[in-house]
Amino acid sequence: MENGHFIVFEGGEGSGKSRHSSAVAQRLRDAGHEVIHTHEPGGSTVCEMIRNVLLADSEEAVVPRAELLLFVADRAQHVESVIKPALEAGKIVICDRFSGSTFAYQIGGRQLPESDLIIAMDAYARNGVDPDLVLFLDIDPEIGLRRRQDDDKELNRLDLEELAFHQRVRDYFLQLADTNEQWVVQSTDGPKEANENILYSIVTDRLGL
Repeated sequence: MENGHFIVFEGGEGSGKSRHSSAVAQRLRDAGHEVIHTHEPGGSTVCEMIRNVLLADSEEAVVPRAELLLFVADRAQHVESVIKPALEAGKIVICDRFSGSTFAYQIGGRQLPESDLIIAMDAYARNGVDPDLVLFLDIDPEIGLRRRQDDDKELNRLDLEELAFHQRVRDYFLQLADTNEQWVVQSTDGPKEANENILYSIVTDRLGL
């Protein structure tokens, strides 16, 4: 059986990744495709435990280097337990966040040094798994954070970072999009239904689905 397709949705807080990745996944299922919709951090039993550590509000702050290592550990487990088996079974995998988020948040947002080391760590965690398509949902951080505050969902510690942090994250995402041909930038400022239609069309056109 041929390998499936791996599609990643990236973006800052409030960009609509979860909503749009879920909607595109369902539309692909409706079209007859077998689809796994997953997310990072999380996506499996072990990964959800790592997610709880990463996003929980705690009296003891998670230092940036430890945060990076937790994200990398989550990816290694996620790839082996969820993503790779699904791709080898010929399924479409749609993931809410992947390597781009690690680079944008840790190198861009946290401004961690030794970017080459971080990139190498990510490659080790991915173990040869690369997205066929990355959709970067672009939104002004102020608008995105306002959306998050207006939602009923509880804000996590990344949501509560200063605006300058989120601007650095966006800038790094855009740098990644400029230098990777698998990436497509799509603004999500407009109506949700229109954004969903555009994103679905990009996926089906780019991957021939």
